[in-house]
Amino acid sequence: MNIAELKGEKTVKTLAKRLLAEPSNKTKKTTNAEMEVALLRLNPQLSQISNLKEGTPILVPDEFVLAADESFTPSRGLTEELLRQSEEAMSTLRAVLKERVAHSAEESDRVAIWLKSNQAKEFLRRSPELKEVFSGGAAAAKTASKEQAAAVASEVKALDKVQAQLAKFRKTSPG
Repeated sequence: MNIAELKGEKTVKTLAKRLLAEPSNKTKKTTNAEMEVALLRLNPQLSQISNLKEGTPILVPDEFVLAADESFTPSRGLTEELLRQSEEAMSTLRAVLKERVAHSAEESDRVAIWLKSNQAKEFLRRSPELKEVFSGGAAAAKTASKEQAAAVASEVKALDKVQAQLAKFRKTSPG
């Protein structure tokens, strides 16, 4: 694994162009598009590259031949810091996901409770034509909970995969 630094690039395309070495007889030709995909896969934060500071470390896979002055082998300290930041980001993502699930469940519960309330019943007595709308709202609240659970399960599975990749990288990192 190589590490390069962000030097003020505002797009992943310009970063890839700067990092990629000119192909030679001894090196495999790699396209900028391939480099961009690999950079985004290893560095999801690059999807918001314009928000990143100059000097931000960028992971680059070994299979890419980099311009000679664009890469350095990670030291133990830098590798450890990158892993720590990545693991911290994963924890933050999990916390945000948990918070959003709780908020969504609260909203669905609030809708369901209101639809059963005396206020809603009185509203329906005055406007019986809204009965279908209320029924649809109740069904949507139930469906939303199930859909949210499925989406969360999928996101948790993806986070688990990333966590496993981080653990694997930690085992193979220098030091």
